Amino acid sequence: MKGYGETTKQIRIGKGYTQKHVAANLLTQGAFSKFENKNTDINLATMHGILNRLGITFEEFFYIQHGYQYSTRDEIITQFYRLSFNEETVLRGLSEKCQQYLRDFKEDQQVFHISIILEALIILAKTGDFERAKKMVEPVWRDLSKRNQLYITDLYMLNAILFLFPLPTVLQIKQFALRHLALYGNFRQVSRLKINISMNIALLLMKDNKFSKAQREILNAIYLCKKEHDFILLAICYVRKGICLNQLRLLGEKWIRKGVNMLITLEQFTLLEMVEEEIKQY
Repeated sequence: MKGYGETTKQIRIGKGYTQKHVAANLLTQGAFSKFENKNTDINLATMHGILNRLGITFEEFFYIQHGYQYSTRDEIITQFYRLSFNEETVLRGLSEKCQQYLRDFKEDQQVFHISIILEALIILAKTGDFERAKKMVEPVWRDLSKRNQLYITDLYMLNAILFLFPLPTVLQIKQFALRHLALYGNFRQVSRLKINISMNIALLLMKDNKFSKAQREILNAIYLCKKEHDFILLAICYVRKGICLNQLRLLGEKWIRKGVNMLITLEQFTLLEMVEEEIKQY
């Protein structure tokens, strides 16, 4: 992995900028040259100024620094954000990455908590043993419940362990989570998290035979899916909308067919099997 200075030099030359242009009002040209060529330390504010001048975000900078790929930790966090369904093979693959990473970074509490959640979700996917899964994730909840402020990864973890709580508590947690999410405005991962929360709460409501309330959550998720052009999750929402309408003695078959056909078109055959199981269940 390249040093910060070496990576900065690579980007600067690639963009055709001079040292004088990038360093202006941030560092002397001599100090900037030492940073690029000897990887000397600079403070965060100066680094932020350099990246702004280069037109590069911190995320893109670190991606380039790691040879145009995510670091192991960033890859774990990114894949965790993308989880929407308890597909056992995906969960196991991500769990193995966590275990490998934690061998070298045992103190990383965040990744440790993610690894616990993944093991609990694997148990749910494989055995359906809710009580055992709940017991596993209780330490994660104890940690999250002590915090006055939750951040994006905390909220993703909270969403992943909603099954721990009785339904009335889940609905209170939803309001708690949305208050924290409101602080993030249009931050990149927020819409996906809102979709996941609505879809998970809808599923819990369906399990509790509260199909009218589940339908409201699904309609909210559909709106967000369309806004984000997330057609895979939209297809799942259409299927669940159809299930709820059928349970409410309304016409839901066309929505189920629409969702199923979208998954076939998108070649999401594993998800198709999962929603077919949901259709059979209800």
